[in-house]
Amino acid sequence: MQEEIARIVGSVIKFFLFHLLWEIVLLNLGRATLLLCTFGRYPRDQWVELHSDRISTAGLAVVLLAWISRAVFNRTIGA
Repeated sequence: MQEEIARIVGSVIKFFLFHLLWEIVLLNLGRATLLLCTFGRYPRDQWVELHSDRISTAGLAVVLLAWISRAVFNRTIGA
């Protein structure tokens, strides 16, 4: 019984952490990046709600690009 409760609580915590990361952090990072790259044209108004997955994916791409560039910098130039 305790294992089931622990598994359910773990699943709920994972869901909320994933939702928090995807919907808040990556969405806002992707939105800021796209607004910078398009000089404020995209995403605006209703596009934020319609394309929230695409905007979050852009935020994920920014995080991955920053992580890869840091890894390359540390590998080639040194820590």
